[in-house]
Amino acid sequence: MKRAAVASLSVILMLLAGCSQIEAIAPVGGDRLAEVRFAGFDVLVDEGVDIRTAPVCTDTDGTVACAGDTLDGTTIRITSTSDAPDALIVVVGDETLYDGSLHDVLEKAMAGR
Repeated sequence: MKRAAVASLSVILMLLAGCSQIEAIAPVGGDRLAEVRFAGFDVLVDEGVDIRTAPVCTDTDGTVACAGDTLDGTTIRITSTSDAPDALIVVVGDETLYDGSLHDVLEKAMAGR
């Protein structure tokens, strides 16, 4: 009986460790577009934004722009320009939710995992 419980616990711990390792790799394993997208999503989740259409991102000469919308149809915009690649701006409707360092958002997300 004890052996079965220990074995079950071991399997659960291995699965949990594997999941957190995979989650931790995601923001680090991408290009600039992926970094902006991940950071923007982190801000939206932290702010409790209800997303209907997940922002789709494009990279035009180093400027990443993402657009989506909330459940009530409000526009979501995430941007990071080539002139200031560490700057991230997340806007929902007319409200700026975040205007600051892209890497600070990614590091905060990594620390929370």
